[in-house]
Amino acid sequence: MPEISSFPSPSAHPTSPAFSVKDLSDHIGGTVVGDSSRLIERCCGLESAGPKDISFVSNIKYLGQLSTTRAGCVVVGATLNHQSIYRPASSPLTLIKTADPYFGFRQIMVLIHGLRTHPKPLISPLCDIAPSAQIGNNCYIAPFVTIGENCKIGDRCVLYSGVQIMAGAQMESDCILYPNAVLYDFSRLGKRVIIQSGAVIGCDGYGFATHEGVHHKIPQAGNVVLCDDVEVGANTVIERAAMESTLIGEGTKIGNNVVVGHNCQIGHHNLLVSQVGMAGSSATGNYVVLAGQVGVAGHLRIGDHVRAAAQSGITSDIEAGRDIGGTPAMDFKLAKRVYLQMFQLPEIARRLRAVEAKLVDTKGNQKNE
Repeated sequence: MPEISSFPSPSAHPTSPAFSVKDLSDHIGGTVVGDSSRLIERCCGLESAGPKDISFVSNIKYLGQLSTTRAGCVVVGATLNHQSIYRPASSPLTLIKTADPYFGFRQIMVLIHGLRTHPKPLISPLCDIAPSAQIGNNCYIAPFVTIGENCKIGDRCVLYSGVQIMAGAQMESDCILYPNAVLYDFSRLGKRVIIQSGAVIGCDGYGFATHEGVHHKIPQAGNVVLCDDVEVGANTVIERAAMESTLIGEGTKIGNNVVVGHNCQIGHHNLLVSQVGMAGSSATGNYVVLAGQVGVAGHLRIGDHVRAAAQSGITSDIEAGRDIGGTPAMDFKLAKRVYLQMFQLPEIARRLRAVEAKLVDTKGNQKNE
């Protein structure tokens, strides 16, 4: 059986042109330290990079790898003291310094490898499009796509196999729906929305009225609206509102396996990382970050620029600008102190038992005197 490393990397494009370090630095407005004429062919991680690869460091915990990486060039922060990096004289390190190395590296990746390409415009004869549906110009609609009555598909949209668009749903131009994504009836997508495989947009919210021991379904009469440039990860579910709309604001990016409950209102440019769960009727401001597995209780308000650490449990409203962590969520600095103390609980309990034993012994001796 061949070694894994012998298989071609998805990012390896043998036909891609080589760029000089100077070309790449000029492209992102950086400054070269080292050999600006070195040729670069692809982007790669620090550990696996070779002499014709470029990598990056934006997190200080990876700075140590700069002493050992074989990368031909590394994109780093503009303030990095490169003279403090030990390298043997036979293996000097070439750097591109820039104010935002992560974004700079992203720009280089787009230049070298390009973004994902999609099939040329085509409407497959094997798809099922209702007669009343309106299809824009230059769309790609793959085999086994289903588009219901009175749907509207904008120009240059891409719908892969197995996509289901239910009656009355609409999307504007340049949207991409990957295989088996589902858009329920009357959902609305803005421009350049991306929905990854298996995501479900607009299914019924979890609404039931319990009467005399029986749970009665509440009609979910609203819909879901995704504004321009929203991206939804694989197997994520966004529930339709019971009334009005569940709203995802412009530029928000939602990871895989996220659940957004009915009637939620998500602000602009939020980041909801994988496995976040938001209960119904909660709302976020703009530029909110919810890290992996954050849970948000229902009917809460989270202010602008709030950042919640992974696995935070948000059970009350959060004011704008706060960094929080823990369950229940608290100030992030306090959460770190609380969780550090948890590791000392066995020792604290042992010492407490010892003190209690001494107190019991002291009281016993006093009674005997």
